[in-house]
Amino acid sequence: MNPDKEDPNNHVPAVSPDDDWDGLDVDQVFDSQLPPLRSDAPRIPKMDVNLSAFKTIYLDRHAGEAASIPEDVNHKSLASSHVNVERPLIEKESFQVALVVEGLKQVDVSAQGYERPLPRRRLSSGERHDWGAIPKGSTRWMLYAALGVIGMIALIMILSHFSGKKSDMKLNNNGLGQVERVKEKSEPIRDSGVLVELMNGHREAIQIYGRYAQAKSENDFLKSIYLSEQNAPLVKDGWKSVGAKSGWMPSDKASWQSHRDGEILYAELKGVNHNFSKFLAFFRYENSDLKLDWKATTGYGTASFDKLKIGEGDGSEIRGWISPSDFFTQQLPDNKYHSYIFRSTSKDASVWVYAEIGSQVDRNISALFSTSLITGEYQTEAGVILNLERGNQAILPRQWMIKNLTAANWLDLATP
Repeated sequence: MNPDKEDPNNHVPAVSPDDDWDGLDVDQVFDSQLPPLRSDAPRIPKMDVNLSAFKTIYLDRHAGEAASIPEDVNHKSLASSHVNVERPLIEKESFQVALVVEGLKQVDVSAQGYERPLPRRRLSSGERHDWGAIPKGSTRWMLYAALGVIGMIALIMILSHFSGKKSDMKLNNNGLGQVERVKEKSEPIRDSGVLVELMNGHREAIQIYGRYAQAKSENDFLKSIYLSEQNAPLVKDGWKSVGAKSGWMPSDKASWQSHRDGEILYAELKGVNHNFSKFLAFFRYENSDLKLDWKATTGYGTASFDKLKIGEGDGSEIRGWISPSDFFTQQLPDNKYHSYIFRSTSKDASVWVYAEIGSQVDRNISALFSTSLITGEYQTEAGVILNLERGNQAILPRQWMIKNLTAANWLDLATP
């Protein structure tokens, strides 16, 4: 290592010849900066007390006389020795052990049982038990409450399903009122076997609708429709091919639901056609054979909605979906009429229909949208058959007056 070589990392300044290090007095530096040695520092003077030079003062408690004190003893040393020596002697002499141990009794610790402190939780439970406030198991009460709710829901569903009551509405002068249930005698089904057969007719209904969708002419399915002889002229005039290929059948997953309207039993088959369009087919029993209700399935009407929109056509038997509306005109104000929108079965066209407030037809239609007293449910639209008429010529072409609510379903009104 070369000591003469400059180090760029060395920041210590170089020593110059002018620096006078040889004349430095090291002893002077230490003497001026460091504190003095401990051995040389001044100390507190010691007190030399010669206890043998005097006699300890002894107070005679009985005679009250003091012992003689030599004259050459300092009074301050005497007082100091009196404080430091005489007091412990007096306290030691006056201490009596009998007074300390008096009243103590010997206790046999081994005879006592060792009791562990109870946890806080146990003490709290014991206190609740003493006050009679021990909580019972919440799981049991939750189970009882759940069973009660389930039972109530099941009872409501049973009552709503088998209830044969119909609703009616009382209206005041302003057209507002409360819903009242009109009790009607429910007649039992004459043949309970028909209901069982209808519930089990899912597979047969799929086959019937499959043949109807594949038909190339009305003769291919005419015998499988409800009241075929009576409806044959209507079928020839209004039938349109579904267009399904030969061998096509609806899916087995198509829903099948049975319904009852008074004494009439019918079922609905809901599914998807070959072109992915939805279908709704109605089935009824004619004698002992399951038949397709062609009028209900096709939404047959005495006039098409294209005719109704321009104020033309025969409105005596029109099937469609009805729901409340708020479209009023000067000729049909809201203080005299209730407004409804009436859509076709495929819901691709619509007209407005009106019922005079307080009339029988208005009460019948209003009852369709009333709230059920049992379940609290209500519907916003209903599939009905209406008897329409034009009424006043001053109304708009798409406005029709409701002459009668023919049926609250789309079923064929004719009976075998």
